[in-house]
Amino acid sequence: MGTLSHQLRRSASRTIGGLLTRAIVKVAPPDHRDLEASLLDEFYAALLGESLWQRACHAPADLAARYLAFAAKRGRLAASAPRPVGGRVFPRLPTWRDALIDKALGRMCAANPRAGQQLHSVHELAQVELSVRSGSAGEEQLGRLLALTPSEVRLVRDRDRSRSDRIGDPIREALWPAEVLAYVADDVSRFGSATGVDRSNIYAAFIDVYGDSAPDRLQAEVAAYHRLFRKRLDDLVPADRARVEHLCGDRFAAALGDYPAPTPTPARRLPGEVGGPGEVGGGVSGSVVLFGLLCVAGWLVAYASIIHRGFADATYGVPLAALVANLSWEFAYGFLLDPLSDYFHTSSIFGFGVDTVIGWQAWTYGRDQFPGTLLARHFRPLFLLSLAVAFPVTYLAFREFNDPDGEYTGFGINLMMSILYVVMLERRGSPAGQSMYIAIGKWLGTFCAWVATALTVTTSPSQTWPMGWRQFARDSLRHRSYPLTPLINVMYGWTFILDAVYSVLLYRRLRLAGISPWRRF
Repeated sequence: MGTLSHQLRRSASRTIGGLLTRAIVKVAPPDHRDLEASLLDEFYAALLGESLWQRACHAPADLAARYLAFAAKRGRLAASAPRPVGGRVFPRLPTWRDALIDKALGRMCAANPRAGQQLHSVHELAQVELSVRSGSAGEEQLGRLLALTPSEVRLVRDRDRSRSDRIGDPIREALWPAEVLAYVADDVSRFGSATGVDRSNIYAAFIDVYGDSAPDRLQAEVAAYHRLFRKRLDDLVPADRARVEHLCGDRFAAALGDYPAPTPTPARRLPGEVGGPGEVGGGVSGSVVLFGLLCVAGWLVAYASIIHRGFADATYGVPLAALVANLSWEFAYGFLLDPLSDYFHTSSIFGFGVDTVIGWQAWTYGRDQFPGTLLARHFRPLFLLSLAVAFPVTYLAFREFNDPDGEYTGFGINLMMSILYVVMLERRGSPAGQSMYIAIGKWLGTFCAWVATALTVTTSPSQTWPMGWRQFARDSLRHRSYPLTPLINVMYGWTFILDAVYSVLLYRRLRLAGISPWRRF
């Protein structure tokens, strides 16, 4: 019985540890997520000998480090991209954002010189990737690409000095070529099995420079790294040598075998380059960014009033079902789905922070809204359960509906919120926690969000505004493909109507209570 219990605990520990690792690498580029998860979960964790509790304690800071490393590299690539046709709206915003990211990451790495070295390597990797993606890389850049590709996951490993010191320098030296070989093996395997591979793949980069001789050139580099790995392995004491050799196993076997036939690969557009995914203001017109920022401004007014009224009236200002759905949406869109890729993803991080404050208000004051009921007695466990249900449903809706811009999920939650605001006003029988600034801010914010979506399908970087507003309305309402489908138009239409109804009902309720609608923020 004791043996079975021990095995169950070990299995549970491995499962939970794997989930923590998956959460950390979720913000990594998708090409190498599985490899990074394997390195962190099976490689570094074994060498560090951390307990599950220690891994859980380190996980938030590791996630932040991985997130900031990704954002810092992406910011440098975006800053080096060609200026898009029509320019960028508010071009200084990305500069300020990237400066804050670099400052935060620099502070995180300041306590450990090894982490500082990895941060420098991440910055250098961005410059090397710029050369590779633009097709201007040469032999020297390819050599540096091999050496620097593992820098981001190494930064996570070395972030904490006390933890980093547990991996001795001889083991660290032996791991260095093994990590490079693991990334080469991963890219070679993906080149042979995946579609849509581009120049950011190591093997594809060699093909772009060397053509048909790329397999021989890369195999020569791999052979040199493998010899270095065997030499450094032999320098370890027997116990460490056996441990590292066991961990490496067949992890980089694909790098030592036969390579797929070299075929040309397309260039990956840089973040911010016209026509490609990345910085808003590059692949879309300036009018889209303008209305997107107006949407953010409208919601900021609504959020500020919600928080103010929540504290003033000792209640919460967002219907509970809509609140947990919105918390889930902002977290997924801001942190998990192409984080920091444009103004809208970045603003969702701030939106999540604001939603957290509103969530705290609901946590603190929520039970008082349901006196003498089962919900009041078990409010907080039920609130947590609602979050546990809402997050996977929201995140999987992004994935299964192929909704990278959050149109189906965002407008769906918005429609639910509009319905529930009317219900909440009638159920409370008073304007507690509500104001006209919430109603108007939400109404105008949602309107600007729909206009921004419509402008993405009716304008371009070279044509910032529609040729005519009547034609704009006709084309928008008749559009049939994502991101502006008939379903999205219908959801928005009903949201617009319900927001208008709520505004009128709230205005009347305020006047009936003897409250000035426009003096009550």
